[in-house]
Amino acid sequence: MALSGVAAQQQAATVDPTPSGPNEAESIHAVTFAVGDSAVAGTAFEDIRIDYSVDAPAADVSNVGASTIERVGIDRGNDDPGSQVDVRAAEISEVSGGADGAAVQIILAGDRELRQGDQVVAVIRPVQNPQNAGTADVELAVNTQGAAVSRTGSATYEQHDATVTAADQTSAGETVVIDEVTLSEGGFVAIQNASGASPGEIRGASAYLGPGTHQDVEVPLNAPLDSTRDLVAQSYTDSNADRDFDYAASGGEVDGPYRNTDDNVIGSDTLTVTYDPDAGSTPTATETATPTSTETATATETATPTPTATATSTETATATETATPTPTETASATETATPTPTATGTDSSAGGGDTDGETTSASTDTETATASETASPTAPTDSDSETANSAGMSSDATATDSSDDDGGVPPVDDEFGALLAALLVALLFGGATLLGSP
Repeated sequence: MALSGVAAQQQAATVDPTPSGPNEAESIHAVTFAVGDSAVAGTAFEDIRIDYSVDAPAADVSNVGASTIERVGIDRGNDDPGSQVDVRAAEISEVSGGADGAAVQIILAGDRELRQGDQVVAVIRPVQNPQNAGTADVELAVNTQGAAVSRTGSATYEQHDATVTAADQTSAGETVVIDEVTLSEGGFVAIQNASGASPGEIRGASAYLGPGTHQDVEVPLNAPLDSTRDLVAQSYTDSNADRDFDYAASGGEVDGPYRNTDDNVIGSDTLTVTYDPDAGSTPTATETATPTSTETATATETATPTPTATATSTETATATETATPTPTETASATETATPTPTATGTDSSAGGGDTDGETTSASTDTETATASETASPTAPTDSDSETANSAGMSSDATATDSSDDDGGVPPVDDEFGALLAALLVALLFGGATLLGSP
C-alpha cells in the first residue's frame, strides 16, 4: 500500500536502537533508507553515511568497524519486515568516522544496483547511546560521492522495559501459551528450562512481537514435553533487527534478553506445565458444574409430608355417625303410663277408702316415666345419648320388676303390648280386691 505525506516521510528513513536505554554501551542500531524514485534509483550502491551529530542527544559510533557491522544490503521492493535484506553488499571497502565520533561512513565495492522502490539497510554495532533520554534526528545519505540523496530519521533513547505473565497450565506438550507480554522495543518471548541468559536452555520462541503489549502468545516447543515440567518464560530483544530469534543459534551474541540499567535480566516468569496428551479436549470449567445435582435431590424429599392431611378428615366423618337419636321411643312409652290412675283408684278402697293416697302411689310411677321424657331432648352428644339410654333402661327395669312381682308378665316394646300389660295389672288388682272383701 502506497503512503503519502507525513506517513511517507516517516517511512523514508528509520533508526532503531536496541537496547534503547540511555548510556547503553553495546547498542545495535538498525538503519533503513527508502530509495523510492529518487536520483540514486538505477545507480550502483556505493556508500551510506549515518550522522548523529545533527541533533542532540547524539550517539557515539566511534567503535563501529568493518568487522563489527552486522550487515549492509538491499531489501528489494521494500517488502521484507524490519531490517531483513534480499541482497547483501558483497564487500565493505572502508569504514570511516567523523564528527568527533558521532558519524560513520561505510564505503562499498559498488557491485549492487539500487532500483526504484528498494530499501537500503545497514545494521551497525557497537553504538554508545547518549547519556540522556530523548529523541534526536539522524541524517542518512546514500552515494555521497555522486548523486547523493539524503533523508532524516529519528532515534529514541529511553529505558527499555519488559514484563511477562505466564500462568500454570495443562498442555499436550507441543505448545505453551503466555498470558501477557509487554516489550518496550519489540522482540520475542522464549520458553527455557532455567532462568537467566542461557542459550543452551532454550526450548522454543515466539514469532517476532512488535513494541507494546501482546496477549495469549503461543510458543511452539522445539522438542515436545513428555512429562510435567517447571519452565521459564523469558523476554528477548531483536538486537540485530532481522525479526528472527537468533539468540540460541548465535550462542548468545545477538537478540539477548531484556536487561535493566544494572545489567540484570528482566521480563521473565516461571510456570508449571502439566503434561496431558488430551489437554486440548479437557475444559477446565467442568469442576464448577458439579453442584447442580444436589438441587434435584432436595426438591423430591420435601413433598412427602402431604398425606397427613387426609387422615384427619376421615376421623371427623366417623364422629358424626354416633349422633343417632334413639330416645324418641322412650317418650312414647311414657304416654302409655297415663291410664294407671284408674286402676289405682280401685286399689285404694281396699286399703281404707282414701282414693287420694293411692293416686299418690301411682303418680310415683308416672313421675319415673316423666323423667325419661326429660332426658330425651339432651341427646346431641355421645355422652348425653348414653345417659338418656341408661335413664330409659332404668325406667323400663322398674316397670318390669313390678310386673314380675305381680305375675311375671314379660315387657312388650310396642303400644299394644303396653296396653295389654296395663289391662293385666288392672285385672290382677281387681281380683285381689274381690278376694280380700268380706
